[in-house]
Amino acid sequence: MYVVWKALRWLIGYAEFEIRGAYAERFLTLCMEKDIDMWDIRRLSPGIICVRVFRFSLPHLEGLARKSGVVLEELRRKGFPEVLYRYRRRPGLLIGFCLYCALMCLLPCFVWSVEIPDVDPIRAKRIRTALLEEGFGVGSFVPSVDFRGLKYHLMICDDEISFVSVNMQGSRAVLEVRFAEDTPEIQPDTPCNIVASRDGEILSVLVKNGVRYVQKGQTVRQGDLLVGGIVDTRLGYYCVHSDGEILARVIDTVSEKVSLTQTVTERTGRVKVQRFWTFFGTTVNATPWFSCPYDAYDTVTERKYLSFDGENALPVMLTEVYYYETVSYDMQLSPEQAADLARSRLAERDRLRLVGIEVESVREEVTVGEADVTVALVRSLITDICEKKEFYFEDEGY
Repeated sequence: MYVVWKALRWLIGYAEFEIRGAYAERFLTLCMEKDIDMWDIRRLSPGIICVRVFRFSLPHLEGLARKSGVVLEELRRKGFPEVLYRYRRRPGLLIGFCLYCALMCLLPCFVWSVEIPDVDPIRAKRIRTALLEEGFGVGSFVPSVDFRGLKYHLMICDDEISFVSVNMQGSRAVLEVRFAEDTPEIQPDTPCNIVASRDGEILSVLVKNGVRYVQKGQTVRQGDLLVGGIVDTRLGYYCVHSDGEILARVIDTVSEKVSLTQTVTERTGRVKVQRFWTFFGTTVNATPWFSCPYDAYDTVTERKYLSFDGENALPVMLTEVYYYETVSYDMQLSPEQAADLARSRLAERDRLRLVGIEVESVREEVTVGEADVTVALVRSLITDICEKKEFYFEDEGY
């Protein structure tokens, strides 16, 4: 309560003065009868009392002082009105303060940043694109946004979204997005056989539905029937959707050819920067005179939002495009270097290709030519060779 009272006194403004005379108490009594607020009343010496009073009460004190036979000596004035009076010849400060207050009231009505936490970058980019289609982004006027329609639009654009909510936290728009979980695969009713997807030696057979036509240790070729979808009984036959897992040892051969003469591109160290400022979604070229002087170059784009505290972003984004000069030249590789390069390319190619496949053994064959080196990998793999193939009664061979 004291803090509120102190702030109120500062906003209204007050003065501090001394009451000199033998009838200072009589003056205070008259002030109380006139309902004049005084505080911090203290006696400095006999015949001298120091008090504080609001500025608007000062005109009434002179008459009461003459009536009481005392003399008033003003010491100082404090408060917001005194600050305004001190800077009365500097209207720019007042205008700037008014503009600041107006901006503080107006800027929260705009979206300064759009955040989509806990969402991978690819999905987040797709969601931002859908938001921009509805006109929602940095710089959007919040009172004019139809958040319900925005929610429905996002769910229509992306079937994987099961729930979305746009929450405004000050000038930040934070999207809470939940994606639908994958439903278990429903076993189809379409009749099908299982055939071999590649040549191999059968290691294990697990048939969940259908008629088994192969045994462990048997060698099959691509397209051979492994599990049939036609079940014959004494009462007749019926068709089923074949299902199972058949592991086989297969021989897989991959190769990579690398030329001994490689074109290498390197950066020279020279770089030019082009800058763009984005205010509330409007982009302004900060370097309109810019032109890239390099014939060959790489570009790197960096975007960053300005912020006061490093967390809450302002609706001002700086985009910097770096142009790095590059030079290309031919480099001669030794056969060993070319072979290492071929091995690294093969490893990168197989990083996703061999997921879930057991590699039993690997044999490497290196062929050195006049102008290139070829690295071939002959591998023994253990993998599922099941391939489902639908059939109908009119199809031949089934």
